[in-house]
Amino acid sequence: MKYTVWRRLNDAEITSVLLDIARAYPKLALEYSSKNTLPCRKEVIKAEIQRLRKQRDVILELIVQNNNAS
Repeated sequence: MKYTVWRRLNDAEITSVLLDIARAYPKLALEYSSKNTLPCRKEVIKAEIQRLRKQRDVILELIVQNNNAS
């Protein structure tokens, strides 16, 4: 499976989306861990992190499915 994923990462659009997710995640985690972050903002950050994880998982699953279909 890992080889399939890395091979498909040559697709510029997929790579771009995954890089956007990879860039957003640490920023959100850093903001979440700040002592100055309000509890209501922390809830929004948790929801956004969950959304990013799901988006990443869907992309990777589609890559695997497309490879299995071909």
